[in-house]
Amino acid sequence: MNNVSITGRLTRDAELIDLNNSTRKGIKFTLAVDRSRKNSAGEKEADFIPVVYFTEHWEKLHSCLIKGILISVTGKLSVHSYADSNTNQKFYTNVEAHNIEFLERKKEAAI
Repeated sequence: MNNVSITGRLTRDAELIDLNNSTRKGIKFTLAVDRSRKNSAGEKEADFIPVVYFTEHWEKLHSCLIKGILISVTGKLSVHSYADSNTNQKFYTNVEAHNIEFLERKKEAAI
């Protein structure tokens, strides 16, 4: 079963995306998700997870998804591939969000 649930802070404001000649629109952003353990130097580390959101609510959410805000995302892991200019197969992974939950208000965001 392909289910993903992550919680983190936006690394920058969400961006509008337009795929397939305007037939599929949405937003994309990156979440900084803290790792559960510290590194060997005792410092916190984070993973930077790319997220896309393609539902009818993307326009309303775009202005609310600002750098530093804490959110929770549920969705599915999506792996895509393409051929680069040298015909080498390249892969990239992102989370396709189905639900976005705000865990703090805009004014509380650590910007």
